[in-house]
Amino acid sequence: MRSSADNARPARCFALVVALAGCGADDERGETGLSSGSDGAVSTTTGDVETDSDGVDTTAGDAQTSDASATTGDATGDALDTSTGEPLDCGALTPCGVQCVDVASDPENCGQCGVSCVIPNAEAACVAGECAIGECLSGQADCDGDLFNGCEALMGGGEACPLVCAPGTPEACNLFDDDCDGGCDLGAPGCRQGVHRAYSPTLGHLYTLDQAEASSGDFHLESANFFFLYAAAQPGLAPLYRCLLGNGKRFYTSSESCEGAGQNEGPLGYLAGDPLCGGTPLYRLYKSGAGHFYTISAGERDNAVNNLGYLFEATVGHVWTGG
Repeated sequence: MRSSADNARPARCFALVVALAGCGADDERGETGLSSGSDGAVSTTTGDVETDSDGVDTTAGDAQTSDASATTGDATGDALDTSTGEPLDCGALTPCGVQCVDVASDPENCGQCGVSCVIPNAEAACVAGECAIGECLSGQADCDGDLFNGCEALMGGGEACPLVCAPGTPEACNLFDDDCDGGCDLGAPGCRQGVHRAYSPTLGHLYTLDQAEASSGDFHLESANFFFLYAAAQPGLAPLYRCLLGNGKRFYTSSESCEGAGQNEGPLGYLAGDPLCGGTPLYRLYKSGAGHFYTISAGERDNAVNNLGYLFEATVGHVWTGG
């Protein structure tokens, strides 16, 4: 894509070489004059000027004729060393006028000599011989990725461009469906991590990122990647802390103080308060003697309450079923 200084046309300005001819002949001195024929050609005439009896000039000598037309010049030519008048040795660079330039990166000669990049509301750049946005002017931003209108958005301090999805765009870890396929952050590298669920007859349920821990001691793995949490903090997400109780059992909460009931072992990951990006509720239940139990299944929740003696405490937040 190319930008332009002229109503969003590609950003290239070409040098225009125009052949201009002046007129005038000094009959008395017999100096060089110019005459124009009916076909629009300008004739450059050399020789003596004579006047016949009818007052018509007759000219003797040779004449050279050239069309007076505006042409797009080849601005490349030979770059001359102004000190010697000899062609410059530009090596890997390109000769342009009286200088050697890199047409792959020079915004004043981008792609070829004389092609100047002009980007609205931005400093122009040239990348691989194509005009590009170098840096937006203060208070402006390029939100649509369109080189023709440059940095089109007027932005206040701390503002960011709104996200816009486009098919084929790689998914980024940003709580947004970048590629318009209905999924959010799916497959974004390092974005979400799987939480495994294990059970111990002595320590109750364990939720861990480490599958080896889920099979340690008398724990046995119930479900690998039972749900997914974001690996890092994101706007709109909250940490889910893993808390160790005095009896060796654990529970999970968004309270950094572990609700005053245990030792904070750090965040297991990050969940959402709302069903962002297709999040599903994480239910927390409790049974005296058994400890806390967490599930994303409404059916399992209801069975635990109705048949297993658990008390439903709260929806901790929203987690995800895929990474």
